[in-house]
Amino acid sequence: MMKRIATGIRVILTLTLGGLSVPLMSQQLAMEIINGGVDDAELILQEYLKPFANILGSDLNAGWYNTARPHELGGLDVTATVSWAKSPVSALTYDLGTLNLNGTVDGGQSTIAPTIAGSQDVRPSIAYTETVDLGSGNLQEIEYSHITVPDGAGVDFFPLPMAQLTVGVPFGTDISARFIPSIGYKDYGEIGLWGVGGKHSVSQWLPFINKLEFLDISLQGGYTKVSSSVHVTVEPQSIVEVDNYPGFDWDDQFVTQKVEGWTVNLIASQTLPVISFYEGIGYASSRVELLMEGHYPIQMVILDDTSPDFGKVTYEITENPIELKYKNFNNLRLNVGARIKLGVLTLHYDFTYTLYATQSVGLGISFR
Repeated sequence: MMKRIATGIRVILTLTLGGLSVPLMSQQLAMEIINGGVDDAELILQEYLKPFANILGSDLNAGWYNTARPHELGGLDVTATVSWAKSPVSALTYDLGTLNLNGTVDGGQSTIAPTIAGSQDVRPSIAYTETVDLGSGNLQEIEYSHITVPDGAGVDFFPLPMAQLTVGVPFGTDISARFIPSIGYKDYGEIGLWGVGGKHSVSQWLPFINKLEFLDISLQGGYTKVSSSVHVTVEPQSIVEVDNYPGFDWDDQFVTQKVEGWTVNLIASQTLPVISFYEGIGYASSRVELLMEGHYPIQMVILDDTSPDFGKVTYEITENPIELKYKNFNNLRLNVGARIKLGVLTLHYDFTYTLYATQSVGLGISFR
């Protein structure tokens, strides 16, 4: 029996960890927008990455349960779940014209740009210029940066796999744990995940419900945190004329993210032979923090009229230039699903309506 349990756990973890390579490869971000200045880059990234933050926040709060019935004392299950939230059509683009940028969208171009969930073959470009007085009223407009906004992945969902262990403890209660140690994939970056949750039977305290053996009602809650780090490379553009940092090593640039999700739900399930149905209603919240870490070149025009390089394009180095935060609190969460149990093997599927619509599928081994 223990050998069967160990084999099942090993298979589930292999499937879960293997699935993480896909989101890691999809996160190769084009961060050259920082060349035009920190303020504009922050405004653009806030809109560009918003669907990803909302998708991941929705994913983290999914997959916690597939029945309201707690385990018997000492019972356990190990389940691998993949959840994927889908962004709405309205989240596939954003309007640069509403962002109050310092740069100027090139004349004649549309100001509509893709978010990370969308994609456009032709995207707006932004020019950054400085007007310089070269003397005798000779004003010249000098372009010091020119960028095309980043394209999206063209994928409006993000699958998040995870493994979960649940153990039955006294008083009709389950304790669950999620944990994936930080793992890397080639030179793309790394990702790690952990979470804790619990489920407590409410129906055991309600005699008129407790008599209905097929019906269970429980209170459930969970907290999950995922962190990842993706390597990027941003160097000065070829437009730079004066390089005060020749040979500078730009290899310390990373985009790191920390995502937290927590949820509280009242759930019910109806257990029939082989198949069970479950429903839940509650609240879900998430918080995403994104940091650009390392050293980045910010381009500009030399305005010191005593310098021999007056009016030429150069850059300065800025460390850890951007910190973004996305917060979604107290979103109504509605959930329905079904589970099939064949001996110790379980299969489940559910649909959740919250900030973004989320689906989950899972495979597990369960011992009561």
